[in-house]
Amino acid sequence: MTSNILPRRLDELSRQLARLPETKEPPPTTLQVLGRSRREGDWQRLLAYFLTPEAPHGLNHSVTEQFLQGLSSRDDVEFEFSRFDLEDVEIATEVPTSRGRLDVVMWCEDEWFVLLELKIDSAEGDAQTQRYVCADSFENIGLDPTAVPENRRHYLYVTPDRSHPKAAEFVPVAWSWIASQLRAVQESDYGSYPARTTSQLDDFIDTIETELTMTEHEQNEAEKAGLYVDYYNEIFEVESAFESEWTELVDNWGRQLAGALSDARLVEDPEGVPPVPDEDVMLELPDGPDRRRYWLCRQSNGKWAWLFPTDWWTHLDRDEPVYRNEKPNARVGFLHRPEFDRETVLKDHELTFYLRNAPSGNEKFYSEFSSRFNADDGVANALPERTERPGRKSNVLEATYGFDVDEHGDLFTGYIAALAAAVDAHIISNHRLIERVDEIYAETRKMDLDDTGGGH
Repeated sequence: MTSNILPRRLDELSRQLARLPETKEPPPTTLQVLGRSRREGDWQRLLAYFLTPEAPHGLNHSVTEQFLQGLSSRDDVEFEFSRFDLEDVEIATEVPTSRGRLDVVMWCEDEWFVLLELKIDSAEGDAQTQRYVCADSFENIGLDPTAVPENRRHYLYVTPDRSHPKAAEFVPVAWSWIASQLRAVQESDYGSYPARTTSQLDDFIDTIETELTMTEHEQNEAEKAGLYVDYYNEIFEVESAFESEWTELVDNWGRQLAGALSDARLVEDPEGVPPVPDEDVMLELPDGPDRRRYWLCRQSNGKWAWLFPTDWWTHLDRDEPVYRNEKPNARVGFLHRPEFDRETVLKDHELTFYLRNAPSGNEKFYSEFSSRFNADDGVANALPERTERPGRKSNVLEATYGFDVDEHGDLFTGYIAALAAAVDAHIISNHRLIERVDEIYAETRKMDLDDTGGGH
């Protein structure tokens, strides 16, 4: 895509996103939390529970009466209902028949019955409704369907969208109508029902309404998903460019840092230390007046981007510098984590800078260094203004540095500038802090050597 078209298309995307309302995802219902919000069996049990007058919900006949009155008011159902029937109404679920198993049956002796076939996602299988109409016996309940006059046998096919069943005797009913009847009960005499029951009833109604209709938040998300499809080529192009630049940052942050620090010097073949791994770089940084010191930058691992002097990573058995986690070791160093903190970097334009005492395969050094460091007054007096000493064993120092993308031209240059500010505040311009870490490291190593008789 040409360079002049891409910005225009992205501007169009930005304008369309700006027109969408800000919405928040509503709290989930109980069934949604449990991951059971689309299971017909759970909806069936809840509906039957509220419809059953004898159930311990305290609603008595309220739901049954509202449901039957609502049914009698429908134009597509010829149902007649008398309040005198209420005491004799019975409810059963999973009723076996010679033609299949019925979801819910409501009946009043041999006067009438209402059969409900409940669907959420599944379609009618194998002419279910036609078979149910032809069933001549209902097992395990005190109802003979053949004893009920045909005009008082009622069949409801309950679905999200009033889908039409195969049997003409079944009337399509929307779940939203069921929810409206439950809502009418809830609003009729709300204060007189037990608090737990009203909460459960409200939760079931919310489950029906949020699962089967799109909330404003869901509509908003659907609009955004549509924009993603419409502008996929542009999004793919800018994402690919970003990933390329991000990989460059992760793989070469040490070299970029050297360019951002006036007092840093890249060293290709350092003397007196092991060769530097190909993916890493060695920096020479000031170490107090008229002295300089080697610091290794571990690149290509964005989760653990270490910066440490060569004598802060020691293999304890060989008593020599190491650049990788070869146990047992004593590893202390500064650290930033671009991959781990990627969302914060992108969203808030911040990086977090740590001094880390790494778990090392030598619990004595690990525990003793953190104890000494966290109690040391010299460390406390040398801390930069924004740096915290949280009292942990591993990340013994932590500081957050923000950066202005516009000021630096892009996010990647801003990130390196913030990293350079952290390095300057903790290392280059803070010899007191580095000196105290040196001393605590040496004291801890000496204790470890003394405990082992002078060596490993």
